[in-house]
Amino acid sequence: MSSSEPDPSRGAAVRPEASSLPDPAADPAAAQSQTPAFSGPAATGQPAANPQLQYGSPAGAAGPRPLWKAKQSGRVVFRHPAPLVIWWIWVAFAVANFIDVAVVDHDLTVLKVAVGLLAVTGIAYATTLHSRVESDDDGVHVFNPLRNHRAPWGAVEGIFLGDSVEFVCYRPAPKKPKTIYSWALYSSRRSRARSNMQRSFFSTRRVEVSSRAPSGAADLMKMASAQLMATELGRLAVRARENGAPGAVLTSRWSWLPVLAIVIPAAALVVVLQLH
Repeated sequence: MSSSEPDPSRGAAVRPEASSLPDPAADPAAAQSQTPAFSGPAATGQPAANPQLQYGSPAGAAGPRPLWKAKQSGRVVFRHPAPLVIWWIWVAFAVANFIDVAVVDHDLTVLKVAVGLLAVTGIAYATTLHSRVESDDDGVHVFNPLRNHRAPWGAVEGIFLGDSVEFVCYRPAPKKPKTIYSWALYSSRRSRARSNMQRSFFSTRRVEVSSRAPSGAADLMKMASAQLMATELGRLAVRARENGAPGAVLTSRWSWLPVLAIVIPAAALVVVLQLH
């Protein structure tokens, strides 16, 4: 991770536009009826029946798979679907290969194959299933393969979309603000080329502080999933600031579960390979 201040070259802050999202201050009941999940056309590739965007739908409502979803604890999980697909494909592959070797061989080969599969599984777990971004009323939690970062909304100074969704977070002086790159919310090269610039979805260092939602289904169809998630995270950051989020600082720590899932099988593999 590198420390940096928001770069003006990322592009001007996006101006607010009309959105179908309810105003929590004006209508608390309507705001509570919405869950921070997207169930509009970008999830299916089909035009929406209603031209208004559906950034959320009541719990249990039928519809396409959302780009993000709320847990019962109140946290909202943001992630691309592809890493989860890769994880379960690998699990199926690893189990099938272990069974195949175990049926044929009953010697040291089985142990070597098992430990080797576990080593690769640890890496796959850290980079797919474990990696994600979660938000709640208090802030955002970025789970990267080896490091976890917790930033209360008062510590988030900017949300940008570059190679991934990036969070610029405050740290006490003399440290500079740190940019956290979310492994899970990567942005494709094609979508970045389409916009031809990095986008700002939230910034406290510019006069125009906003999160922008597209104004119609046609605009939504053009947005990549990473941009949609950055837009929603920017909206949550703006709402928290408007509600008086207190000042806070970024905290980071090692992701011990994925670290151990990688280190222990890797060490065991080194030992097993020495056996004859």
